Amino acid sequence: MIFDPAEHSPMECQFMLSQLIVPRPIAMVSTQSSDGIPNIAPMSYFLPITGDPMLVGLTMGLREDGTQKHTYLNATESGDFVVNIASDVFADQIEVVAFESDAIANEFAATGWTPVAATKVSSPAIGEASARLECEIRKVIELGTPEVPFGEVHLVIAEVVWVWFSDDVLNENERIDPLKLAPISRLGLRSFLKTVPEAVYSLPRISAEEYAALDGRS
Repeated sequence: MIFDPAEHSPMECQFMLSQLIVPRPIAMVSTQSSDGIPNIAPMSYFLPITGDPMLVGLTMGLREDGTQKHTYLNATESGDFVVNIASDVFADQIEVVAFESDAIANEFAATGWTPVAATKVSSPAIGEASARLECEIRKVIELGTPEVPFGEVHLVIAEVVWVWFSDDVLNENERIDPLKLAPISRLGLRSFLKTVPEAVYSLPRISAEEYAALDGRS
């Protein structure tokens, strides 16, 4: 099978990426409108960029009706958002907050999750999250082809200005334990992946001598 992007629509191209680039971490993004209405949306086009400054990136396209996502409107208006790490506690309600509701809907009410004040940004955080990143927008890059249906995309680059995580996700060395963090990731379509012990394995870092032996230089 082959896939030539030039012969397919932006939606079909994104669908292909979403099926092949898996699993993807989910940013459970919480924001608040200028009218004080909180919003939550799961976003899996999410990546760390650099540690100095501490930057993350989110790509935000359009809603199914062709309008801007509420998360994008809220975040660009306030200048900030919170990435709540999508862990097992959120597993059963990811599709609830993914539903494209109207602008006055309150996803906190729909899910029963608890809004809590962030430390350094105006957007609310989710009280049930075991870890969160408070982010201030530094740059928005316009991508895609706006005149094509679903072709408009915004790459939002934000600086992490505050990190909070629960002691419950730490191991005996006080490092974050991925199994205790229990992140949920996105697969294709409506499928997701849990982090469970039987799926995790570790590898030792190979030494220069070992590598030299493998490529025949020793």
